[in-house]
Amino acid sequence: MQTLAISEALRTQLSAENLLAINSHGQEILHGLDFDESQLLVDCKEQTPADASMQERCAELVLKHERARLRIATVDDERGTAKY
Repeated sequence: MQTLAISEALRTQLSAENLLAINSHGQEILHGLDFDESQLLVDCKEQTPADASMQERCAELVLKHERARLRIATVDDERGTAKY
């Protein structure tokens, strides 16, 4: 398995919030992102980039991740309210 280069503190936080996943390639990722995007976003969380274009890219990845997370939450919520 290929894991993200991430501090234990951030890994613990992300794991507790169920934000990490394993993709079909055996790579640890953030929901909705590929491995490289996940690593970039983790790097941004651990140290804010000085470059404005990189800050913008990180903001785009946050939105992409949040959209995926909300889709997952919506599906989970719909499953929880289904009548059987």
